[in-house]
Amino acid sequence: MPALTTIERVRLIDTELEKVSDARLELAIEDASLEVSSLSVPEEHHERLARYLAAHLAILSTASKQAVIREKVDVIERQYSDPNKNLGILGTKYGQEYQRILDELAELTKSPKKHLNLMVI
Repeated sequence: MPALTTIERVRLIDTELEKVSDARLELAIEDASLEVSSLSVPEEHHERLARYLAAHLAILSTASKQAVIREKVDVIERQYSDPNKNLGILGTKYGQEYQRILDELAELTKSPKKHLNLMVI
């Protein structure tokens, strides 16, 4: 199965991905490509979906057990995620974008085309 995206394109999403090794990104891309190629979505969206899913998988594989989910500067407050709570695809901003794209594509395919109805008097 050919990769649907490249390491360079995944890294262009965010500077946070620069700290992820090429080997880890390559594996994430392979997994994402396999997953996306099995989806029933138009092929022109495959690369973008694979890019965001690969970023999600790569960040998950490098994340610490407790990720900071909220910080407050004034009185210095830091809130950590529960490592036992599985957020799945919504656990990263890249996964959230992947899901947003999928939801948008699902809406486009199920909603009938809207037509403008005009009555001329």
